[in-house]
Amino acid sequence: MAAADADAAKLSVSFQAFAALLDCCAAAGGDCDGILLGRAALPPSFPDDDPAPTLPIYVTGHSSLARRSVLSNALDCFKPYSPARPGTATVGFFSSRRSAWATRRPSMREAAVARSLSKSLALTHPVVFLLLAPSVASDLSIHSFDHRAFLLVDSRLVPTSLTIVNVGPRFRGQYQCHTFTAESTMPWLPPPPANIGEQATEAEEMYSGMLRRLERLAQEAEEGNKRLLRKENKNLLGRRKFAWLK
Repeated sequence: MAAADADAAKLSVSFQAFAALLDCCAAAGGDCDGILLGRAALPPSFPDDDPAPTLPIYVTGHSSLARRSVLSNALDCFKPYSPARPGTATVGFFSSRRSAWATRRPSMREAAVARSLSKSLALTHPVVFLLLAPSVASDLSIHSFDHRAFLLVDSRLVPTSLTIVNVGPRFRGQYQCHTFTAESTMPWLPPPPANIGEQATEAEEMYSGMLRRLERLAQEAEEGNKRLLRKENKNLLGRRKFAWLK
């Protein structure tokens, strides 16, 4: 792939796909590699556009068995092991190194796999290679991942920038990410009714009526207690008079 094509390539990955990739690397027992899925499309050019069109490469997912050396044979030749999902194609591969002190540049094996992948798939864009390795703070309090992006240019892996996009409703058509679904598993909350004001008024009236009934019941209970007390006093006086007559 020519250097001019590499300069025009704009590499980006959705936040959901990148998070799934990091989770796969963190869950692996050691070094692992896998295929990067996505698509590359040359936007239509118009006479008033920039004469140097860009080649956007969208990474929308990955496919990996979470272990090392599933991409190549003993001769470092690419061997496909998983078909691409509908709507996506193989745009490159990734490699994860378990050691936090490993080098942050492609190895000879990874460069050979990139060249073999480019020949096997006959891609119209540079092969994408993502190199990931854990990053540990000096006090061992924070564990994260460092990532480096490369493109295969003239049989060499050259560094390039990687844009991580937080996919929203306006961009879901570009990033057909298999790790992201717009449908929530939780049920949707019902919309507020149009007559919510009337319902509030009815609730207030019902509450006021309940308070009035409670007040009336309290008054009746108090009057009943007074009558009972008067009757007990009258009975007590009657018993005293009867005892005095005896």
